[in-house]
Amino acid sequence: MRRLLLLVCCICLLAGTAVAEAVPCDRDGDGTLTSSEVATAILDSLDARFMGGTVEAPPSDDLRDAAFVYEHWDGRALTITDSSGRTTTLARPLRRLAVFNSDTLEVMRSIGVESDRVVGVSKYTLEDPTFFPEYQGTANLGSIWAPDYEQAAAVRPDAIFLYATLSESFCDEIETTLMSIDPGIRFFRFDSYRPAVYADEVRKLGLLLGNEEGAERFLAFHRNVTGTVAERLSRVPADDRMPVYLENWNDYKSAGKGSGYDEKIELAGGRNIFADIMVEYPVVDPEAVISRNPDVIVKIVGAGELAFGGYGDDDPSSFETVRCSIGSRPVWDRIGAVRDDRVYVIHTDVIGGPEYFIGVAYMAKWFYPDLFPDLDPRAIHRQYLDEFQRLDYDLDEHGTFVYPA
Repeated sequence: MRRLLLLVCCICLLAGTAVAEAVPCDRDGDGTLTSSEVATAILDSLDARFMGGTVEAPPSDDLRDAAFVYEHWDGRALTITDSSGRTTTLARPLRRLAVFNSDTLEVMRSIGVESDRVVGVSKYTLEDPTFFPEYQGTANLGSIWAPDYEQAAAVRPDAIFLYATLSESFCDEIETTLMSIDPGIRFFRFDSYRPAVYADEVRKLGLLLGNEEGAERFLAFHRNVTGTVAERLSRVPADDRMPVYLENWNDYKSAGKGSGYDEKIELAGGRNIFADIMVEYPVVDPEAVISRNPDVIVKIVGAGELAFGGYGDDDPSSFETVRCSIGSRPVWDRIGAVRDDRVYVIHTDVIGGPEYFIGVAYMAKWFYPDLFPDLDPRAIHRQYLDEFQRLDYDLDEHGTFVYPA
């Protein structure tokens, strides 16, 4: 605690009084950086550095930031609204990023944000060296439930990224505490896993971080997958959609109306048998599952007591065990999905986060095999890893994500 208090004092002395920032190199102060002003700043800098000029040249940081603002934000301060509804205005780019939200970190990689801009990550990122190898050795921020405030302040971030709707009260506390240490830190909240706002969040992150082209390139890939699924599903009348029971890693914990998994079932062409429940993730009665008689059962693994599979586990036997246990539940042999052998196990690594569209492709193929004979979710997964996550990972040799495969 004593070290933290000393750090607070040092940062406050350095920060001084917060004032509204102006766009760097905007000579006439009109809030718009013109090509003429950028050119003048560059020439003054060259003259001062190499020709002995006497005109006061802008600092190198101002010149660098001005170039960014001119190229990415049309020479003006950027005003952006995150997924929590908060609006922030920036006159300079964000160079030092602290990311508590590993889903947002994954999206940053998808759009091509340089890893050396990230100065702090969550403990969960550091516990996943297979998927996040380049961040091993980066400062450990803890988690949103147990943050390391001293470490978060010590890395001197320009911005901290938190979740928008997950554990809001914990994220609020992180903001309050760190703003009291350094009022200059900006905070942004994006979930990066909810389909309804996913594309909007990707675009905003691209604009915010100067990776607009990378964001659009990734979204084109994303649209190709989701668009193909949606186009073919348009041939299936709403009343004929496949009734689906989805179960989280906790037995009998399903997905209610408005939950992320409810939305993903719908995107895959399913009809969630518990969509009438207004609780996001209700614990349901086994008898209710039997009476509603789903045609397909989807079981999610990868957390809690079922924390196996994914990128660090090559053995599918645990998936097979889970699948068999569902079929052996008392009286569940009456359920159409069990009787017809349509029980599937999927890992959260391909359905729970930014890569959810891979899981949607798997589910669409499970729900309607005749409608998607040429859809290859594994190939989509491979392209995602190779082209957008830039990982040297062989899906043919490693990982367990779905069963039956």
